[in-house]
Amino acid sequence: MLDAYSLLRAMNGIREEDIVMADKHFDSPKHVRSRTKRMVTLALAAALILALGAGAWALFFSMDHRVPEPEESFRIHWEESPSGYIEWKNVGLAVTFPETEESRAVEFRPGWLPEEMASLQDDAWASRLTAERLCFEGGADFVPAYDDMTQPMLIESFAMSQFNQGGALLLLDYTAGAVTEETWVDRNVDVLYFSASIHFDANPEHDLPERTLVQNYVLLSNPEAGWVVRIGGELDLETLLEVARNLEIRETGEILRYEDFTDHFALFNAGAG
Repeated sequence: MLDAYSLLRAMNGIREEDIVMADKHFDSPKHVRSRTKRMVTLALAAALILALGAGAWALFFSMDHRVPEPEESFRIHWEESPSGYIEWKNVGLAVTFPETEESRAVEFRPGWLPEEMASLQDDAWASRLTAERLCFEGGADFVPAYDDMTQPMLIESFAMSQFNQGGALLLLDYTAGAVTEETWVDRNVDVLYFSASIHFDANPEHDLPERTLVQNYVLLSNPEAGWVVRIGGELDLETLLEVARNLEIRETGEILRYEDFTDHFALFNAGAG
């Protein structure tokens, strides 16, 4: 069900001509006082949103994505480089966000995890949660089903304000498949998710067979509060979506701005470390 916040968000993107068409459809008076006309316009916009349903959300979505050209590069802060920067290329997907002056920092805790991840389930709130230790044979939390993985799942929070002035979340090396955009109205979040793959030919010299690696990603964003949470890894996409649907998220009280960050790019890639 659409609440007041949801209606206002969607109305921000409705075009005037759409409201005029709705006005004609509802046979409004042609001459009304400006204050009354404004109320009628808002009411018509709300009626239009309800009539359009999920389609109205397409008018205002808080994430934009594109596939950069092969020759395009991104200048990233890198302390180990003599210049202090490094040029990143071979970017498979770039996701950007609306300019946000202030972001409210958040932390999270999983409300649901696969049974194999029981050792990660506790009452602790975090801004980063990694499952890489489940892949290490001989470790106390080793999960045999994850033996051929390096990162089953990584969850991390970001501030939209970090990505102002051309910053972005970048997917390196992998090729993104179809990107799906949704809005989960009950959570007040926009959602973007996709699968990504990278192919390696066989390498007999190092006894490596031909193989294709796949990682899956889910992004949650709240434009009102200015935060983003990424869930990614080698678990299947449906499992990561279920984790996302049940993720508890709360604000910490910290406010983050563009100048609080040295680097204005971050990676999708859910690697180990």
